[in-house]
Amino acid sequence: MSTFQVVGEALVDIVNSVAHPGGSPLNVAVGLGRLGHDVTLQTGIGDDENGRRIIEHLRDSNVHLAQRCVSDGPTGSATVNLTEYGDATYEFDLNWSLDALAPTDAQFLHTGSIAAFSKQSASKIQELFASSPAQQLRSFDPNLRPALAEKRRIVISRLEKFYALSHVVKLSHEDALWLYPGWDTARVLEHILNFGAKLAVMTFGVQGAELRTDRHEVSVPSLAVPVADTVGAGDAFTSGLLHAIAAGPLHEALLNNGAMHEADLETALQIATASAGLTVQRTGANPPRLEELNGALATHH
Repeated sequence: MSTFQVVGEALVDIVNSVAHPGGSPLNVAVGLGRLGHDVTLQTGIGDDENGRRIIEHLRDSNVHLAQRCVSDGPTGSATVNLTEYGDATYEFDLNWSLDALAPTDAQFLHTGSIAAFSKQSASKIQELFASSPAQQLRSFDPNLRPALAEKRRIVISRLEKFYALSHVVKLSHEDALWLYPGWDTARVLEHILNFGAKLAVMTFGVQGAELRTDRHEVSVPSLAVPVADTVGAGDAFTSGLLHAIAAGPLHEALLNNGAMHEADLETALQIATASAGLTVQRTGANPPRLEELNGALATHH
C-alpha cells in the first residue's frame, strides 16, 4: 500500500437526470482507494445533497477527504451527454475552490483536469508541486475540457509547467489533438519529456496506449470488451498506471533517475489498460477494486 495526495475538482455527473460522483481527480482518488492505497483528496464541495453524495462515495472507496474542503456554495456538476457509441460530452456548472493546499508526506502527489488548467487554481497547485518533498512522486493528467478552456496558448502554458514539475504525465489522444494539432504521437510525448517528465503516456481508447521514456517506447492494445460508456475510463487508466508504478520497481527508478526496464513499463501499461477496460463495461465512472483488476489481468495476460 502506498500513500497518495490527490488535488483537484470533485463534482457530480448528471446522467439521465441522475447524479453520480465524478470529476477527474476524484475518480483517480477513488480508483486508487479501491486498489488498496491510502488516499487523501483535497478538493472543494458544497454542504448540500450532492456534496454528501460525494463524501459517501469517497468513504465507500476508502478515500479520505482533506480538512476544509466543504463550503456553503453548491457542489459543481457536469451534465453528461452520451452518443450512441457510449462516448461522453459534458456541460459544466462549476462552483468550487481549492484552499489551504500544503505539502504532505504522501509518497505520491497527483492532479489534473479542470483544477490544473483553470485560472483560479492552476497557480496554487503549481506552487504545491514546486514545494513537493524530494521523495514524493508527482503525476499529472491534463484531461482537458475544451468547453471550459481559455485561449489555447494560455492553457498550454499552464499545462507545460506541470510537465516540468511531474515525473509522470498521461494524456489522451483527444487532449493532444486540442493542444498540439498536427503533431504525431512521438512528437507530443517527446515534447513532454523535454520539459523534464520521466514518463509520458498517451491513451487512444480502443486502440490502446503508448508510453515513452528517454530510452524506451512501449505500446499495448486495449482489452477487447463490450463498452457501456467511456465515462471515467481515462481516470481508471491513470489510477491503474499509478497503482502499477507504486507496486513495482518503477517507483524508485522514476524518483532516483534509475534504469527502467521495458518489461516493467509494459506491465504498467497492461495494468492501466485493464483498469480502463473494466470501467468501460459499466455505466459511469466506476473503477475496479483490487480483486477485480487482478482477476482481469489473470484472464487476459
